[in-house]
Amino acid sequence: MFKKILAVTLSATMALSLAACNSSSSGSVETDLGTVKLADYKGLPAYEDDIKVTDEELQTTIDSDLSNHSTTKTLKKGKIEKDSVVVFDFTGKIEVNGKKVKFDDGSAEDQTADISAGTVGGQTYIDGFVDALKGHKVGDTFTKKLKFPKDYSQTVKINKKDIDLSNRDVWFTYKVKSLQKTQTPELDDDFVKKNYKDDGLKTVKEYKEYQKKELKYNKIMNGLWTNYLEDCKVSEYNDKALKEYESEAESSIVAQYSSYGITDIKSYLEVTGMSADEWHKKSKEVVKSRMIIFAIADKEGFDADKLYKEEADKFAKKNYGTGIKDLEKNYGEDTVKDTIQLNLLLMKVRDVICENVKIKKGSAPTTQAPTTEAATEKATEKTTEKETKAETTKAAK
Repeated sequence: MFKKILAVTLSATMALSLAACNSSSSGSVETDLGTVKLADYKGLPAYEDDIKVTDEELQTTIDSDLSNHSTTKTLKKGKIEKDSVVVFDFTGKIEVNGKKVKFDDGSAEDQTADISAGTVGGQTYIDGFVDALKGHKVGDTFTKKLKFPKDYSQTVKINKKDIDLSNRDVWFTYKVKSLQKTQTPELDDDFVKKNYKDDGLKTVKEYKEYQKKELKYNKIMNGLWTNYLEDCKVSEYNDKALKEYESEAESSIVAQYSSYGITDIKSYLEVTGMSADEWHKKSKEVVKSRMIIFAIADKEGFDADKLYKEEADKFAKKNYGTGIKDLEKNYGEDTVKDTIQLNLLLMKVRDVICENVKIKKGSAPTTQAPTTEAATEKATEKTTEKETKAETTKAAK
């Protein structure tokens, strides 16, 4: 799906250099990743029913955007209500040989409880654990007696003995440290000017038109991008670039899944059940998609370095919440530049394709099971053949 390609994650990417500009929207283009023959990317079909943006979809996008711009304020005073978000510490004790003692994993600091959801850090605890906070105030310290469920399977070791916690009384001492209040902004002209100034937007009307266009363009690309990739043919991969991608992808995978025992690509493939050939095939697909983005950018005369200089910092702040310099400190200058250049070019390519689609009525055709007389006769023949085999086997027994 195009939305997956569009993801602006700081993943491993290859540097690019684009050749001389071409006027045709198809033909072979040589990039640092290899040579690809582009299918015509102008005049691709887009179907009215499939790319229509509903009022509900637009509102969902707006609500999500407002939520992403929300701020959280810490309150050092206040009472815990049914919809409060609470930061607290807790210490749990169980009774062993007449004494209340702490147990492993029974205490924690700076936990966040969502009272309405009944969760702590997004996880559910034993009955009554979250409800015990209701009605208390910031600064309170109190103890609540609860009971582990009968089917609670965890055991703890106390004085070198394993203690079964199921159906056992437990005393939790809570310390309420603060409340958190989330403030979601309203959609008005001030919000638009503050957050979309770099996009040239000033009014709510302009903002809604912008969001509607983004939704429409993503629908267009989701409908045609996969098929377009298949229509483009790679005549040659740059072996060095392909190996570099696989090496960088392996490093990224190991870094992400090392806590699960993934130490190299071999162990990753074993866990996922993927063969080495499948891994190489997927790597080629990723490199091909990037090659096509670079090739179309070449055809349209987009200058990657100029784009990066003019738009990278704005793009970083909008999509990562911080500027280029901070990203470079965390991920390295080359990785940040290559990633953002790729995404900037991708957005330009998206706009070119979407602005030049051929709109058709209705929905895109779907592949349906054959309903012709010949197909019916063929299905009947297969059924008869199966029945004959079954009867033969039965007779043999």
